[in-house]
Amino acid sequence: MNIITKENVRSEERFEKISSLTNGFTAPEDACASFRLVLQQLKQFEEALHEHIHLENNIIFPRALELEKEEAI
Repeated sequence: MNIITKENVRSEERFEKISSLTNGFTAPEDACASFRLVLQQLKQFEEALHEHIHLENNIIFPRALELEKEEAI
């Protein structure tokens, strides 16, 4: 596992903790609009982060390794 993949795992762990602390990014019934907006934006950020990590781990990094091997030949 390379350093970027390790950092991706740590980022996912951080957002799992944030999700847990915010009850799945769910605002309490009496929450103000600003608090609801922050939770909505955190959820959107988490979704974008997961997509980013997926692209890096499953498409970009494997392809970069393939290109590196091709150049070594």
